[in-house]
Amino acid sequence: MPAKRTRKLPVVAIVGRANVGKSTLWNKLTETAKAIVSSTPHTTRDRNYAPVLWRGTSIELVDTGGMDADQGNDIGRGILHQAELAVKEADLVIFLVDAKTGVLPQDKSFAQLIKKLNKHVMLVANKTDTTKDFGEAGSKEMWGLNLGEPVPCSASTGRGVGDLLDRVYEELSRLEKPPLPVEDAHGLKLVIMGRPNVGKSSLLNSILGEERVIVSAIPHTTREPMDTHLEWKGEPVTLVDTAGIRKRTKIDGRVEEASFERNREALRRADVAFLVVDATEGAFDQDKHLAGLLEEEKKGLIIVVNKWDLVEDKTNKTVKEYEMRFRRSFPFLSWSSIVFVSAKHNLRTTNLLDLAFQIREERRRQITYNALQRFMKTVVARKKPLQESGPQSPYIHDVAQIGINPPSFLITVRGQKGNIHESWLRYFENRMREKFGFQGTPIEVKAHIAPLIRDEMPEHIKNRPTRRKRPIGRMVGRY
Repeated sequence: MPAKRTRKLPVVAIVGRANVGKSTLWNKLTETAKAIVSSTPHTTRDRNYAPVLWRGTSIELVDTGGMDADQGNDIGRGILHQAELAVKEADLVIFLVDAKTGVLPQDKSFAQLIKKLNKHVMLVANKTDTTKDFGEAGSKEMWGLNLGEPVPCSASTGRGVGDLLDRVYEELSRLEKPPLPVEDAHGLKLVIMGRPNVGKSSLLNSILGEERVIVSAIPHTTREPMDTHLEWKGEPVTLVDTAGIRKRTKIDGRVEEASFERNREALRRADVAFLVVDATEGAFDQDKHLAGLLEEEKKGLIIVVNKWDLVEDKTNKTVKEYEMRFRRSFPFLSWSSIVFVSAKHNLRTTNLLDLAFQIREERRRQITYNALQRFMKTVVARKKPLQESGPQSPYIHDVAQIGINPPSFLITVRGQKGNIHESWLRYFENRMREKFGFQGTPIEVKAHIAPLIRDEMPEHIKNRPTRRKRPIGRMVGRY
């Protein structure tokens, strides 16, 4: 069963040909910088959603790619198709034109197409940076598009943007689709990451049960993180599809560099990440690089092995063999969950959402202080802690949980001896996972040295006789 997209807010779509300023206007109205702005045509390809807050109420604004994309390839056809889907689902369409270049033949043909798909269209003349440009916004050619009175604005300077929002809100109220009061959403935030062409966009489409993003065999089809708000079993979810990430040394061009930075920001605000890998190719160095990035950010993690349908001659042992192979590729992610899916055939893709919610709860788990003390005594009895240097075992006073998301623990060591050896901390973490779970999430275990207080010493140390120093007297010698 696909996830259910949430459609509570009225939707406004921005459409038009390339380089008229759609992404710049979208960034300005949503007060974000998530959409990549570039002079390169067709930088934006998929639909990009974000809320707009104005006068205490909110709408959902959709950015789209240029409708004049080349229809001779999959990406060009996909850009136009995504723009058409945005127009069809919107409660109101903003048709954006460039006031400086004026109305072009493409604008006229697109205006006719949009009116066939949605009759609620508002004409906006962008790049009216000066008073002279405002005059151009009301030209005969603008009125000739038969979309009503043009609304002038400048997305780059912000001039006329407030008036534009007032007009949008008035039109939505007239259409009985009024903006809604702002709600605080505390849903699960998921991010889909992976190198190019492992099936990230296909996975998103499979979870949603609709063609939400462009799917193509051409690498880097997705260029911006795409937020999709949905509902799963009554719970709100934000699912973010990201651009395929390569090593920083292989990134060329400002657009790809901007994509990388936005992907990292999407990861930072996520609760759980899906690391998508290709079952037919195994783990590449770039997959390992991404896995290291995910480990650094301390997020919940599911390794999604996609294209499972293309693996031939599968037996009952195939899953176990492949799991061992990927475990060897990511030894530092031994705690992560692994799921084998086929986005193309919708195999186990929605199961990922159930697992992601379980991992979120694991990240929030708190262990009581008393339970941790009993557990620590058991672990120490099985294997005494080791110092970073020296033969003696340090004296562990207690262990306490100091945080969640991810779960964090602090071991207090009394005395002046060295800190606990890193290998013993890993041993403690592994025993903790055996006892308490923490599936799919990293946990942090740190040690802290504190002065040894006599009342807190073990009896064998407290009762040990104190060595007396020989008194210093006068030296007596023979002469």
